[in-house]
Amino acid sequence: MIIYIEKQALEYEQTKKIIEKFKNSSIIYIDNYKNIFDKDYTNLDSKKALIIAKLNSNAVSEAPAWYGHTKSAFFFKTSLNCIFDCDYCYLKWAFKNENMVVFVNYDDIKKQIKEKIETLDKNETHWFYSSDYSDILGMDWFSSFCQEFIQFFEQFDNTKMEIRTKSANIKPLLDLWFIPKNTEIAFSLNPQILIDKYEKATSSLDARIESINKLLSIWFKVWIRFLPLLPVKNYEEIYGDFVEYVSKNINMCDINSTFASGLLYTKKDYNKILSKYKDLDILHMLELNSDWFYRESKKVRDTFYTMFKNLDNKCILCLEY
Repeated sequence: MIIYIEKQALEYEQTKKIIEKFKNSSIIYIDNYKNIFDKDYTNLDSKKALIIAKLNSNAVSEAPAWYGHTKSAFFFKTSLNCIFDCDYCYLKWAFKNENMVVFVNYDDIKKQIKEKIETLDKNETHWFYSSDYSDILGMDWFSSFCQEFIQFFEQFDNTKMEIRTKSANIKPLLDLWFIPKNTEIAFSLNPQILIDKYEKATSSLDARIESINKLLSIWFKVWIRFLPLLPVKNYEEIYGDFVEYVSKNINMCDINSTFASGLLYTKKDYNKILSKYKDLDILHMLELNSDWFYRESKKVRDTFYTMFKNLDNKCILCLEY
């Protein structure tokens, strides 16, 4: 792997820790990560290079009201781009190349989060989502995110963090010396046949289920995200078998919450990904709805709605429209 390192990132201890994990990599020093990351550029030696950088802009941004648990919700970034390779992911057209960025000035990012929290209503619960720009748990073996941020969020009374993942890498969670009260781990699940086809390099369904059960056994708060639900050929049979398999292998009563949603693209984003991946079959299974989003048909949504309400009647479904 090629590693690009911003010169201003060299002073951080986190940079040294990451380099130790990639001892045999080629290192190239750069002035600004955007010189690599913002170019329509593909590495000749590696599909994805790693860029170590200092974040000098805002780390915190508001999440859409429909995104998650509460109206008061925020994204925060410690990295850009993902270690995995999901065909449908918006990151494939959000950035100009597939290189991954890790920002190493964690203290500055924590300061921004704390400053934002201090402005929020203390009588409400606020959520901070860590995994909108990458799969944080999948990258933790070299980023040390969990060690740095889970304990950080423990100091707040009215603030929660969600780590959403397709990874079974729970070692950094098991290595904690406490069970966090303010962090919830949300596993995205799909049938194995669709993981194989569309969620390349992610952990298998069985590995994710094993990780879920392990965390539940030691009282971690675990969420399940059934997303994105894909309207593939024979979807009723595929997802019917999947729901039955999940119900047999996970005690759903122990899950904090479940959420189900299909693919959802704005017209602009749909045209972007279609222009780049015109042969991606699932794009052609979507249609433009009256809400001006490309998504599965109303018939498919109704079928999914019934399936997942039967699995968990408390399941939050982004399928009603």
